[in-house]
Amino acid sequence: MCGLVAVGLLALACGGGDGERVRVLAASSMTDVLPLIAERYGEVHPEVDIEFIFAGSTTLATQIEEGLPADIYIAANRTQAERVLSAGLGVEGTAIAENTLVIAVAEDAPWRSVEQLAAAAPRVAVAAPGIPAAVLTEVALQTLDPAVAGPLRDGIVTRDPNVRVALSRVETGEADAAFVYSTDLVTASGVRAIALPPQLPRNEYIALLVTNGGDPPSAAAVAFLAFLQGDAATEVLVDAGFIPVAVIR
Repeated sequence: MCGLVAVGLLALACGGGDGERVRVLAASSMTDVLPLIAERYGEVHPEVDIEFIFAGSTTLATQIEEGLPADIYIAANRTQAERVLSAGLGVEGTAIAENTLVIAVAEDAPWRSVEQLAAAAPRVAVAAPGIPAAVLTEVALQTLDPAVAGPLRDGIVTRDPNVRVALSRVETGEADAAFVYSTDLVTASGVRAIALPPQLPRNEYIALLVTNGGDPPSAAAVAFLAFLQGDAATEVLVDAGFIPVAVIR
């Protein structure tokens, strides 16, 4: 199993501890699925230790710009990935999965549609500005009828550093609803999803190799990035509720 370490950002280490190390900075919405992929990878590459640091994609991009050592960056949208690539701090960006934005509410909540939710003037949790989920939330609010979007926007009571924190607001009763990804509800308890309009765009997860100020990527990092694009990793992603790129493209 992977070990947990509390260090400001959420870090996970998967592997035996004595081999090559690949550090992956990844969007918090992949906290549950990436360790499972690393365990699958470890079955064929036990000599490689995979270390994950999870946080909001914007926070991680800033950390990379500030020199945080990393081998792979997985952003929850293309904008943050392109930010790192444009800064000359990464190469070989590739989409590995997509996800869908939903509204999380308590399992026993009376609302079954976004219209019913809005009519209740709910307390709403969203991700902080600039975070991919926040960008998609704004698109969703602009897509909805103003009579529905208005109460949801007016009801925002917290802007959180990532979708996991936003979801926790519903789990603890601090908010009635939260804009999160559908996959965040797969391992959550006591919550369910209210669907948003189907025309709302999905968010892409872009994985790239981090060059650490010009250093070439390690062979281990290149190999793990390739594994993320393969059938074994895709199977794990699908089981966790992600939409594989192969289904979309």
